[in-house]
Amino acid sequence: MGLTYSVDRVDENGREMLTYGTPDFPVAFFDDDLTKVAVPPHWHEEFELVVIKNGTVRMRIAGDSFLLTAGEGYFTNHGVLHAAALQSNTGRQHCLVFSPRLISQGKDLVWKSYVAPVLENPRLPYIHLSPSVPWQKELLCHIEEAWEYGAYDRQDFPIQVRYHLSQSFSLIAANAAQIEDGLHYTDRYHQDEIRIKKALLFIERNYSEDITIDAIADSAGVSVSTCLRLFRSVLGTTPVRYLIGYRLEKSAEEIRKSDGRTMAEIAYSCGFSEASYFNRCFRREFSMTPSEYLSRHREEESSLGEA
Repeated sequence: MGLTYSVDRVDENGREMLTYGTPDFPVAFFDDDLTKVAVPPHWHEEFELVVIKNGTVRMRIAGDSFLLTAGEGYFTNHGVLHAAALQSNTGRQHCLVFSPRLISQGKDLVWKSYVAPVLENPRLPYIHLSPSVPWQKELLCHIEEAWEYGAYDRQDFPIQVRYHLSQSFSLIAANAAQIEDGLHYTDRYHQDEIRIKKALLFIERNYSEDITIDAIADSAGVSVSTCLRLFRSVLGTTPVRYLIGYRLEKSAEEIRKSDGRTMAEIAYSCGFSEASYFNRCFRREFSMTPSEYLSRHREEESSLGEA
């Protein structure tokens, strides 16, 4: 299969539109350098399994926030909003995103025994995987084996990837009940998540414009006070901070394009009305100025070209 590169693309509901793998083998393998790849709040219909290779990552999912270190990982169920933020100077993760159809094409015994108990379980939005728990350690090994076979196109990778992911779901299904007891994914939270997704989509579509909190709240069909509560409870931030962060990530993408535009032009195209304010925000977020960020990016590209 080979590696897939992370890109931002969503549909009218804010759901990712990446094609994961191929129609006859729907799985994608990511090797993410988290100093370069942002993992903002997003969701998709596919399952996701991740192993942290190095660094420290703060995961936010289903109203919970926790740290992940090297050797740990997580499982995300379909349609669940999740985000990750690097907490260290370096960080890398191996990620698999795949359709349930990879394990079972139809409503057969495999589907009923292993896929459905996970896919159709509203009380199982995610699992924080730790090697200190024996069955989770085994699961983490299966994830890594599946990733190694698929990312490097090893011999017999189709059957090996399917085998290791099937074994993963056997472990998840067998231990689902005990995991549910420690989670608090209520119906109310699920409804909050649906509303916050609408607000995030509005921001993604209009970040370059002058956006007010009232407009963000209107996009979700809620009052300003409810909007503030939703952002705080679901994302752990405020609408304004999220908007600024999103604009900064987009500006960093634009800077990496190196298309000849000035920093002020990039700032304005990403919704910043003042270049000086943009510079202050960018430095606070990335610990360097936009110009320094561009220079570092060019140096990295040059070193890769010489390698």
